Amino acid sequence: MKKIVQIICILGLLIPYIYIPDMKVKAKTLGDLLKELEQQKAELEQNKQQKAETEQEIKDAQAGITRAKNQIEKIYKDLMDLNTEIELLNESIAKKEQEMKDIINFVQVSNGESAYMEYAFGAKDFTDFIYRMAVSEQLTNYNEQLIEQFNQDIEESKRKQEELKKKQADLAEQQKELESKAALLGEELKNIEAVAVDLEDMLDYQKEIIQVYIDKGCKENEDIKTCGRALLPPGTSFYRPTETGRITSEWGPRDFAGRNWHEGIDVGVAEGTPVYAVANGLVSLIMYQYKCGGNMVVVHHNINGKTYTTVYAHLLSISVRSGDTVNRNTLIGYSGGYSTSAYYSGSYDQCSYGAHLHLTVATGLFGKGFDYDNWTYELNYKYSINPRGVINFPGMYTYWYDRLTAF
Repeated sequence: MKKIVQIICILGLLIPYIYIPDMKVKAKTLGDLLKELEQQKAELEQNKQQKAETEQEIKDAQAGITRAKNQIEKIYKDLMDLNTEIELLNESIAKKEQEMKDIINFVQVSNGESAYMEYAFGAKDFTDFIYRMAVSEQLTNYNEQLIEQFNQDIEESKRKQEELKKKQADLAEQQKELESKAALLGEELKNIEAVAVDLEDMLDYQKEIIQVYIDKGCKENEDIKTCGRALLPPGTSFYRPTETGRITSEWGPRDFAGRNWHEGIDVGVAEGTPVYAVANGLVSLIMYQYKCGGNMVVVHHNINGKTYTTVYAHLLSISVRSGDTVNRNTLIGYSGGYSTSAYYSGSYDQCSYGAHLHLTVATGLFGKGFDYDNWTYELNYKYSINPRGVINFPGMYTYWYDRLTAF
């Protein structure tokens, strides 16, 4: 019994140090990655639909703005007409006010209503009496009508002035609502387009990388990290990508403030210069006519047990295919940068201003399921390294004439 108690106590002390696998952590298989890509594809389609609906809303808003502008012009014309009418009414009121004053003055001078009787009984005969009575009656009626019309004109003027104020208020509110709606739709479309660019640019590329490893023998129930690394041809060294050339732009910040980061190194060569793989590797991705980089080749490497990704950009043409195994003598393609540039005779590469090769070297493997899949941030900023750290390049603007001589 004593021994059993001792054994239990020993086990109690050992249990905290016994490794128990975490069953919650599960590596993603190729099948999982493909499902995620299909989900991304569905999100992309939804995003495109949302973008189309927003664009239609913007068109409707723009049509509403056009209609509002036409209405605004008409309202302004109506306002001008109302102002003119009010001015005429005021002039008419002023005239009638003077007429009233003249009549009232006449009545006062004539000592009130008895003046009409004195005027009527001053007739020479009966016919003259009838005439004078008619004139007196007309004068009295005119006086009453004049006062009534005067009051009506004043009320009409006030009504139109109130109408003018209401139209001005409605116009200001309409303009405010249209401007607010246009601004919100513009921001919404900007956000939608930003998301769409990410999904649309990278979805096919990620599928292409996965397909490369499936074609090489990885199964859908395998972890791409384990299977993929095993498929990479091992290497021991990096080499310069061209037989001749010179460095024209270094890796890193291009100003003292650390802005305008250059994620690779530029090799100054004439257009059409052969470009070779810098080490043993597997072509994982080919990108044609990308808006920033033009024609590009992405290669995965396993050098001395460490993984790397290299990118060859601004190519005039590409000589390999996705899934090709390469070594230092494999022709990747031919350098471009001038005729492919959107700033010269080209039409698509917006990040090239002359003939050269851009080379990026990054640690780890780029691609969904590998080490990272964010092209813009991770590949270019987080994982890119100075190529000089692994490739023997001479100093800035110093030519080399082979791929092996050490400097």
